[in-house]
Amino acid sequence: MMNAPIAHTHPAAGCWFAVFSKPRRETEAAEQLTHQEFTVFLPQVRVQRRLRGQWRDVIEPMFPRYLFLWAVLGQDDLRPVRSTRGVVDLVRFGGELRPVPEPVIAELRRICEGGVLDLPSPLAPGSRVRILTGPFAGHEAELLHTDGAHRARVLLELLGQMNALAFPLDALAPAENP
Repeated sequence: MMNAPIAHTHPAAGCWFAVFSKPRRETEAAEQLTHQEFTVFLPQVRVQRRLRGQWRDVIEPMFPRYLFLWAVLGQDDLRPVRSTRGVVDLVRFGGELRPVPEPVIAELRRICEGGVLDLPSPLAPGSRVRILTGPFAGHEAELLHTDGAHRARVLLELLGQMNALAFPLDALAPAENP
């Protein structure tokens, strides 16, 4: 499949090349190239995003519009790549294909074990958060900890005193940096 283990390590046997995809079509491009029996690597990250007012885990490409393809120049026919659904073309410099250095791909594969890199939550204990709803909407507080997946305790200054209050996790967002 897309992020299958790769046995290729010797540069003479082949190289990794960057593929430029159409917007938000990286997965489709990877699937289509895999269907054509190319080996592809699509590094992805799991991030938390606010969708419809709630925090959700979302998996998205680490490099929007880019994925990587393994090929042996002179042996693999790369002409079909550019007409593959979801693909714009192979990345070229000065009109020439340039391989992505093997150590770069090796490190990406290492940190994306299982194909997906888990990024830390934007709502980490000790971070500044903005309250989005309710009577304290617009105020900033310090996140103390989360109580499961739905509630959080924050430290909010009210009338000159620090108070620990509970809020729904969906009512909080990372505070913007000044």
